[in-house]
Amino acid sequence: MKVRQLFKGKTREMILAAVIILMGAVVSVITPSFFTTLNITNILNGNAVIGIMSVGMMMVIVTGNIDVSVGPQFAIITMLTASYAKAEHGENVFVTVLLGILIGACLGLFNGLVVAKLNIPAIVVTLGTMNIMRGTLYLVTKGHWVEGLTGPFAKFANARYMGLPRSVIIWFLVLLFTYFILYHTRIGRDILAVGGNKIAAGRIGISRTRAYLCAFGYLGALTGLAAVLSASRLKIAQPSNGIGYEMQLIAATVIGGTVFAGGVASILGTFLGVLLLGIINNGLVLSKIPIYWQDLATGLILIIAVASSAFQSKKSIKIRKGGDAK
Repeated sequence: MKVRQLFKGKTREMILAAVIILMGAVVSVITPSFFTTLNITNILNGNAVIGIMSVGMMMVIVTGNIDVSVGPQFAIITMLTASYAKAEHGENVFVTVLLGILIGACLGLFNGLVVAKLNIPAIVVTLGTMNIMRGTLYLVTKGHWVEGLTGPFAKFANARYMGLPRSVIIWFLVLLFTYFILYHTRIGRDILAVGGNKIAAGRIGISRTRAYLCAFGYLGALTGLAAVLSASRLKIAQPSNGIGYEMQLIAATVIGGTVFAGGVASILGTFLGVLLLGIINNGLVLSKIPIYWQDLATGLILIIAVASSAFQSKKSIKIRKGGDAK
């Protein structure tokens, strides 16, 4: 009975886990080097940045919104924090991380404020800010990179504990922290309530503006954290960083079970969604399949995930209507 309760409502996650295991088995037959400790660690490390950001995207989608400006946000923060780290010779790691998180939170809060106060669809707002941010960044930097990062900062993301890179450990900690916020704090419950039914949430005194600001701000903060880790891991930053990230984040989040209509989140599913995309890309690389197949695979997964999310939303609406009729 306890085992049944543990997996109750986790059907999607169980299916996703089974798909990952099956896909991993197939790829390991094709390329035996896939199922090795080194390669699995590389998959986790290579997807830690996307994994951290996907948790923030999940929070925004839970409110029934979306943020497609995360790519330019990521690029801005990598450029700014990398420039600061280079000026300080990589010494002030804590300040650099804090700076990235604060910049990201401010950018996210701006999006959330515009969406909440002007009542403009999030897709419209973030499409606008996406182009403004990317264009401004290219204008200011003139396309120049920041490279040659040294000192403690250059070692920060790649430091290992028990064989795992620090960036992967931070990803796992973000998952646990997000679980605590979403299910054990008032703001988490407010975010779920607003996403589930904005009108009903407003009637019981839950602030839609507060929920939006927290969700967008959280995505921005995690984007900042991910950007700092990326700059540290690669020891380089460029204005083109983050292009296409929004599609990967949306695909990983929605295929994991977070419903586009809002109100339903899956932290475990989001993690598994990132892992699935990472395994597909890694398997294609090891199999020496052309790079454009990765984009094709991501696009197909996104379409399947969105279609599944739409079906899940319609099903839940029918169930609610049936309950109201009774």
